[in-house]
Amino acid sequence: MKHPLLLFLFVIPICPSIDFISDKETEARNRVVEVAMEYLNTSYKPGGDTPSGFDCSGFTKYIYHRALNKKLDHGASLQAENGKKLKTHKAKKGDLLFFNKKGKINHVGIVTKANKSELWVIHSTSSRGVVLENVRKSSYWDSKVAFVRSLI
Repeated sequence: MKHPLLLFLFVIPICPSIDFISDKETEARNRVVEVAMEYLNTSYKPGGDTPSGFDCSGFTKYIYHRALNKKLDHGASLQAENGKKLKTHKAKKGDLLFFNKKGKINHVGIVTKANKSELWVIHSTSSRGVVLENVRKSSYWDSKVAFVRSLI
């Protein structure tokens, strides 16, 4: 073949479904999840945004600041306005997953693992504090999944 570079240039753009993730992005995504996992089983506290107790958006606010020095507002509906909005099947580790009730965003968590049948999230719940769970296996949470926001 006389021009292998031309083949490369014409073949790659035809494959838009390939997601290229840089090492820096992978490190950031891993860092968010690693930091979040340090607070597993932390108790719930209304309005809380410290390790003495978290509400859902206080947890994500604290984790993103500690992991990436990224500032987020306190409030799931406010956080839902940040970053790039994605459909849930495009979720990646470290993304924020939003939940709604009656069409209004009322909860947020951090994606730890996502594939066709699983959507694992670490989040602060009012009944159990910070937990890790596959929301696709939860009759309560699965019906409330709204969308994902990528901040990385």
